[in-house]
Amino acid sequence: MSGAQDLTIRLSWTDDRKAAAVVVDADDRPLHTPQPRALGPNTATAWDQPVPSVVAEMLGRVLFPPSVRRIVAERAPYLAGDGHLRLRLVLPGPGDEGPRPLGALRWESVRVPSATAPAVVWEDWAAEAGPLPDGGCELGRHPRFTLVREVRPVLPLPAMDRPGKGLVLVADATSVHGDVGTPHGVEPVPRSESWKRGDADRQLVTRALKGSWLSARTLPAPATAEEIRRQLAPGAGVFYFGGHQTTGGLVVGAEGGAEAAEWLDAGTVAGWLRTAGVRLAVLMACDSAGSADTPGSAVSAADRLVREGVPHVVAVQGKVSHSRAATFAGGFFDALARGCPVDVALREGASLLDGEGAVPVLYTQRRSTDLAVGLLPEAGRPVLSSTAHRLPVGDGGGRLPMTDERFRVHLDACWSLSETPVLDVLADPAAVDLPGLLDAAESTLHAARHARSLPHEGPRVWYACDAPAGRLPRTEGELRGAVRPRFWESPQGRGRGVGLVVRCPAATAFTMGDEFREDLARLHAFGWELRGVVVQVHGPRADFVRHAAERVARVLLLGEYLVREQSRLGERADPPPVAMPSALAPLTGATGPGRAAGALLERVRAADGDQEPGPAPVADARAVVEQLNAEDAWGDPADETTVLRAVGLWWPALYRQLLAAYAALRTGPARAWSLRLAAARDADLEHWLRRAGDAVPDPADLPLLDGLAELADSVVLALLRAGLRNTDAFAQWREEDLSAAVLAAVAVAERGRVAGADLERPDTAVALDRAGLVGPADLPLLDPEGRYPGSWALVTRHPLDERAAAWLYGLDPVLRRLAGLSPAPETYDLELEEQVSERRRALRPPLAGH
Repeated sequence: MSGAQDLTIRLSWTDDRKAAAVVVDADDRPLHTPQPRALGPNTATAWDQPVPSVVAEMLGRVLFPPSVRRIVAERAPYLAGDGHLRLRLVLPGPGDEGPRPLGALRWESVRVPSATAPAVVWEDWAAEAGPLPDGGCELGRHPRFTLVREVRPVLPLPAMDRPGKGLVLVADATSVHGDVGTPHGVEPVPRSESWKRGDADRQLVTRALKGSWLSARTLPAPATAEEIRRQLAPGAGVFYFGGHQTTGGLVVGAEGGAEAAEWLDAGTVAGWLRTAGVRLAVLMACDSAGSADTPGSAVSAADRLVREGVPHVVAVQGKVSHSRAATFAGGFFDALARGCPVDVALREGASLLDGEGAVPVLYTQRRSTDLAVGLLPEAGRPVLSSTAHRLPVGDGGGRLPMTDERFRVHLDACWSLSETPVLDVLADPAAVDLPGLLDAAESTLHAARHARSLPHEGPRVWYACDAPAGRLPRTEGELRGAVRPRFWESPQGRGRGVGLVVRCPAATAFTMGDEFREDLARLHAFGWELRGVVVQVHGPRADFVRHAAERVARVLLLGEYLVREQSRLGERADPPPVAMPSALAPLTGATGPGRAAGALLERVRAADGDQEPGPAPVADARAVVEQLNAEDAWGDPADETTVLRAVGLWWPALYRQLLAAYAALRTGPARAWSLRLAAARDADLEHWLRRAGDAVPDPADLPLLDGLAELADSVVLALLRAGLRNTDAFAQWREEDLSAAVLAAVAVAERGRVAGADLERPDTAVALDRAGLVGPADLPLLDPEGRYPGSWALVTRHPLDERAAAWLYGLDPVLRRLAGLSPAPETYDLELEEQVSERRRALRPPLAGH
């Protein structure tokens, strides 16, 4: 799976001064009974010193007791590709801090199983069954985890945009030293060892942002309080400070030169940042995130900024030199400019500080979902995701397909692993850089092949070519000049052929005819050894793009096409400059005044028929559902379904919020209809079932629906994936007419472990994958020789990473040939072909009804 999974752990102090950690749901309800444990006096290890192993073990037992570990272990083994588990650690509120600040404890030193650990190691870790076999990996350095410290704000950020939202304001006061007056007396500020390189962070930040949608503005050094206030006044999106911190305030320059220091209260800074609309503050100053060994420092500078309205603050635990802080800043802003969420960017920047005692950490406001700082949508740069779904031609194009997850693929794998040349049509509204994605996959394969000293073939080269009018180049020379990057003449017989992405606007795709199919056929006569051709249909509106892609697939005489999964990170999450009014005039046909639900319906009606529906409206999903419970503002359940489908096609993030509200609050038959809609995607269905809690409907509670057996399959697998097997609802759905594959997945879940023989059938393997019982990391363990067709059914369902590539290149050459990674034999062997035919079909199993 790609993107981030969230897991929220609430931390608190008990009356006997023990720390309690409990996993909570979106409504802050505990998912298990907390197990308070004592924090010993030695847990307050100074951050600029190595953490002793006994302290790390103590922190692990207290902050990750078995009840928490069990839930972490259920999710962690199945993270792959660009996926990661975001641990949201909710800190006590003001006045509840206890004997020491929990936010200052070094959770990053807790050791967890490494990224390549099998499921059994995670199970042993969850049960605290002895030390990790390979020593594990520190949580702060783990490639599959990010940590977010959440606090409850006292003053929320005003819901408005400010000019300069893409501006990064860089203030440096590293050279300032001397005595500074604070509320607790005079504090000495030593001269920095690297003060002569005071512009290092400014240079690296500016360089990282060059050419991106962010721009840097640097203040004269050393930065003064007045200059910071003046530069923030017009508005900014990000504030960076490099320098010193003491007693919960920043040390800045004053009149009199570098030896004239002034203390700037964090509360004052918070007010300036809040007024400027700053979404992210980066404080590269020693102990700006607090210190566990300093009494009375429960509310650090970072903690205070977030409590007083700044959504995200990156700060430092411990002592950091200016040169190392600059190194972090360069890596952090480089990742931020590439569209990474703040927690992922922090992990990338922190990886450059290997061996440094200080650790950068992230504080955010409670329930903050905008970890992309709200900058990505304005830039028009989409999130790069390789997830797509295979749909049959004739499915209607615009509807949400039922149990779509059965035919999930990852584009980097399905187009790089193929024995025969492929021709595909992809509906991709954002039109992201497919050659870049596929070139990265080829590099992964090439590295795995090189590691085994296999001589066969170099990487496949992918090109892109635009077809704005629906016509392709007529000659080989025209094609060379039309592709990008520039055509490269590869040595004959040395590469894995050529791939071509044909980019076509949706409006043009609707007008295509047989001449386009003839143009594509002509390309194969140019001598390029085309091993893959992908027609990428793009446009501003998802439903139009899907209809157009289906049209192109019909023209090319294909039985299916692909739809790229819409990323929720790419949808604008913060309010537009002018928010939707909370109340509108009465709607035609509505029975009431039309407040939250009426406003959303008006927005859907206004967007219907538009080429660009615009950003998602500001809507309170709970208020919408509460109004629908009181009055039929959207008509009958069928009309509600029409509105929900439209929201799902145009604004996926809002759609997910509505599904959660329907699951938790909606009454009447419309709730059952929303369950069926949620079943279009396994991720949405799991989300629906988790929000339903103890109120998951039994099959008998649903009205008669077509495809109830198909719905039952999806619900049972989602209940397994959500860890809800021991519930009354599961027992009821278990009695429905389930498919053999789903029954097999249930049997595996009851047994507790997956065996290699469970991968004998492809449909069973896919069901196990959908139930969260098997993942790509399990293939080398369960089927090291690639004997089972089910293993091959899983290969293209996950991103192509180093582990999968190493497994493929360790197989027999005949099996490698199925994935196009080994040359075809010189002679035809009928018996051998019969042995591998089933595995060949499993790589791309037929769609239902085809």
